[in-house]
Amino acid sequence: KTQQTGYLCRQIKRFLTNDIILSLSSDTLELFNVKQTPFEEVVQPISLLRNGLVDRKIVGTGNKIIVMYSSYVQVYKLDFITGDSSLDFTFYVDEPEKLNIKDVNEFRREFLTREISGTFDGFITVEGKYFVAVCQRESVMHIWDLETGMKLKEENLCPSFSNSNDIKGSGTNNLILSLSQSSTHPTIFLSYSLTDLAYLPFRVELDGRCRFVVHNEFIGIHCNFSFTIYNYLTSTRLFICRQDPSSPNIRCVFPQHSYILGNYFLYLDNDVLKFFNPLRQRVELCLEGIKSFVVLYTNLVVLRKKCNQIEIISKTLSHVRLDKGFIPLKTTLFTAYSTRKFVNQPLTRFIDIAYSDGSTRIHHFW
Repeated sequence: KTQQTGYLCRQIKRFLTNDIILSLSSDTLELFNVKQTPFEEVVQPISLLRNGLVDRKIVGTGNKIIVMYSSYVQVYKLDFITGDSSLDFTFYVDEPEKLNIKDVNEFRREFLTREISGTFDGFITVEGKYFVAVCQRESVMHIWDLETGMKLKEENLCPSFSNSNDIKGSGTNNLILSLSQSSTHPTIFLSYSLTDLAYLPFRVELDGRCRFVVHNEFIGIHCNFSFTIYNYLTSTRLFICRQDPSSPNIRCVFPQHSYILGNYFLYLDNDVLKFFNPLRQRVELCLEGIKSFVVLYTNLVVLRKKCNQIEIISKTLSHVRLDKGFIPLKTTLFTAYSTRKFVNQPLTRFIDIAYSDGSTRIHHFW
């Protein structure tokens, strides 16, 4: 059952917590508690710089908001009790030290003096207390501590694989990096410990374009009509599924990512959705007649069947047995193209954007 509880005529970015959403309107960032109606503003609006020449990225994590203008980063600290926010520190990702800027007006002067423009050429991720940026042009990974504002390390990437394809966190303070020279060259996968600030022994090199997903100590890789799961801490290959390239469904199956549901890796083998348990190293559940699927966070699966029928399946993660943990949801709010930023983690609230009138509706589930 759902209840529509209110409207926001702003561009919603994502949930910061289970109850708080980020709302970006022009050059103002606002945070609202949507647990009850009317929505409550939880901190004073944060004024952002407005510059059409700069690609702006916004990341929320806990009580911090990270705003990135090209290679220039602001970290705001939020106090949900007092409703205040403060500019905690600022830095350029490729410089050795943070800037001595605490005042927003001083930040604006710095911004104009440097003539910052363009798009950050690389990848960023937040893993625990670490902010990590990989610069393509330098083949360097920059690691910053979000609690102290100190740069911890500049790590050179593998020199023969200068192009970064992607970087993902494990949820356990480890990173997986995907590197290559070009789209026609092999792809190398490396693991990195943010705790030790050092590379781990894991290294896999594969031909062709690859996609991957990471969960704790496991990595699943789609490449060359195969899906392989490794334990990157032990460099052990746990599982491989090879697909027939002549299969009529191959174009539908292998462009997809694999996903994580609880501790399970989900992947399509022709029209069968399979659930692989890396701890037990076996497939524990198969659902047939599936055309495509997507996982929202780690406990909701949206299935598109071969007849184009959409089904929503949720799972209580405390139940280990998947065949008894699935419950169909009677709602059409979700589609197979929904993205996780529109749903909070326990799946109690959902953002429905109505583009025709520009409004945004918040739905509550119970």
